[in-house]
Amino acid sequence: MADADASQQHEMALAARLRLLWEQAHGAPAGEAHVLIGPDSVAAWLDDVLSLAERAVIKRADGQQLVQRYAEQLLAVIQPELQAHVEAAVGRHVVAGSIRADVDTGHVVCCFLLGGPAAPPPVPGAENLT
Repeated sequence: MADADASQQHEMALAARLRLLWEQAHGAPAGEAHVLIGPDSVAAWLDDVLSLAERAVIKRADGQQLVQRYAEQLLAVIQPELQAHVEAAVGRHVVAGSIRADVDTGHVVCCFLLGGPAAPPPVPGAENLT
């Protein structure tokens, strides 16, 4: 039971981090964030990521591609930090990850595949011990 509680706490913390990272990069509020931690993977998605103005723009012929490129640029900025938070939460390396924005549905979808245990953080001054 304690493992399930810890996993749920990690899921909630990662969901909050995903939402915060998106909102900081995008500058507008998003909907709910969801995270599921599995035995060898982490899946996450964020609802309602587009502003009203962006939703209006994607209805134009050239607007969808423009908003898609913009969203992908934002995701490229937040992916390294989000991946680091995933690794810290689960204590394992991310060996593959993908984050995609779906401007048709207004979602951000993330998937991280997990490898072996993450290396412990470096100890300050340890490099002088050898």
